Amino acid sequence: MFKIFHTADWHLGRRLAGYDRTAEFEAFFAFIENLIAERKPNALIISGDIFDTGSPANEVVRRYCALLINLHSKFPDLQIVIIGGNHDSPSFLNIHAEILSYFSAIVVGGVEYSDGGIDYQKLIRPITINGETVAIICPVPYLRSGDLRRIGENAIIKDFYTEVYARAEALRQNLNIPIIATGHFTAQGSSYPDTPIGGGREGEDADGFPPFDYIALGHIHRAQQCGGRNNIRYSGSPLTYSFSEVKYSKSITEVVFNGAEISSIETIEVPQTADLLIVPTKQGDIFEVQEACRNLDANKDLYLAINIKPEFRTPETKSRIINEFLGGKKAKFCNWHIGKVFNITQTTETQTITAREFKNTDPIDIISELYRIRTSHTLDTKYIQMLKEIIDQPE
Repeated sequence: MFKIFHTADWHLGRRLAGYDRTAEFEAFFAFIENLIAERKPNALIISGDIFDTGSPANEVVRRYCALLINLHSKFPDLQIVIIGGNHDSPSFLNIHAEILSYFSAIVVGGVEYSDGGIDYQKLIRPITINGETVAIICPVPYLRSGDLRRIGENAIIKDFYTEVYARAEALRQNLNIPIIATGHFTAQGSSYPDTPIGGGREGEDADGFPPFDYIALGHIHRAQQCGGRNNIRYSGSPLTYSFSEVKYSKSITEVVFNGAEISSIETIEVPQTADLLIVPTKQGDIFEVQEACRNLDANKDLYLAINIKPEFRTPETKSRIINEFLGGKKAKFCNWHIGKVFNITQTTETQTITAREFKNTDPIDIISELYRIRTSHTLDTKYIQMLKEIIDQPE
């Protein structure tokens, strides 16, 4: 038996409306440590977006390193696998890679090159227990356009994974062990955050991927399988990072293998020490907002988006909500819940998101969807890759 914990999108250092969330991250660290002690996985896989920015604060980095060292000291046989996501700086993650390797951590911030080509040795790692190879891990990080061009001029993400799988399969030979890959991208058939994604938005066709025994994905914050394939999954993020995510629980995924076959997959909910709420649930006037605030648990940590009618969205009302309606409570005012309609399908369905959430949406998703709305066609993959290259360029 070989067991993994799959998690992703930690976004360490992330704030909400300026509020520090260190206590919530610390609670998650304690939760995952206790869960490892209880369930004893062989590997912990973190599939990208470890940090919220490419230049995290020193204290955030200190806590990240302290966590990994602490996990190694308590669980020395635990294999930790960390890859870079689109929020991470590959070079920053790689700075700690060699040091953390002494604490049973494989860190791949970005694709590396050797003799002008891709260093596949860094992307195909046998995992051993008591000298016996029990699994092959392919820690593929977030792929940038330059990485794909090394495969071919018009290569897509699937082509990269096909190359990795062929080499991993050759290493496995006839061993009855799983080949597990990581990834950080949007797969077709996933929800972003609540609407299925089709082609043309950075979406990769999960059904066309090579037959890895499991692919541990990050990038989408909602736990789900992809494209009808039970073994290609997003674990979801451990915390709720925006008000667009309030509808679904947060989790990590436990996967157990019997030989190369998956024997069980379980989604384990991560308890939240603070909740995000939209109050009231329907847009109201100031009296309805007052009543909704009155009904909040005074001792519960809450982040609030206030769903109030436009004519009441004034500095005076905000001050009254903070000082009067929320006085004596642990709830925090974050922003007005300003509903804006953004058409994301070709039917009459619409999705309502706040202005803040719209700002935080991947610009490629916005551009691709606007192109589809204007032309009724999907944006060609090569143009998406060009946009990604522009966006990924350092300032």
